[in-house]
Amino acid sequence: MKKKLIFVIILIVIALAVTLYFILSSKNQRDIQEDQEAPLYNNHNENNELRKNTPLQENTFNITESDNPKNNLYIDSQYGFLFQYPKGFTVTKFSETEDSNTILIQKKETNQGFQIFISSFDEPGPLTKERILKDLPDLVIKNPEQRVLKNGAVALIFFSEESSIGETREIWFINNGFLYQVSTRKELDNLTAQMFKTWEF
Repeated sequence: MKKKLIFVIILIVIALAVTLYFILSSKNQRDIQEDQEAPLYNNHNENNELRKNTPLQENTFNITESDNPKNNLYIDSQYGFLFQYPKGFTVTKFSETEDSNTILIQKKETNQGFQIFISSFDEPGPLTKERILKDLPDLVIKNPEQRVLKNGAVALIFFSEESSIGETREIWFINNGFLYQVSTRKELDNLTAQMFKTWEF
């Protein structure tokens, strides 16, 4: 009788140990899966693709009210420029590499907006279609024209194409050793033009 009781107790202990093992194993598997599915951080670019770089932590820009009650004022202390943009849009600045950054201006809950990519550039300019195609031979450049900005920099303005979003408006120029590439969807060309009327270095 005692042997039978001991045998039953052993079976119960084994059953409890197996059950505990599967519970812990299942929990660990769920934790691993959640870690794998979690995005690096919750932000998307204009093409709705998850960005894998990190927003700038240092205070290199600030947002204030502008003279126009419908606009906010973006002031960039790193590159020394400012511009107005409509309220209801958000601004995020990303560090792409050690000497380049991207600024995204997007309307909340939509993918409307434009992006400014800034990188170091050791040529004086002005930019031309031929100079751009020398480095980017596959880039589509339609209806290029040069325009002088407020600070005297000569910008090359043209239409291009992006496979994921269609036609884009591009404004590229050089200032103080940096190349500025402003891009937006073609249908938002007027928004970008209004922004550039307020851009100052």
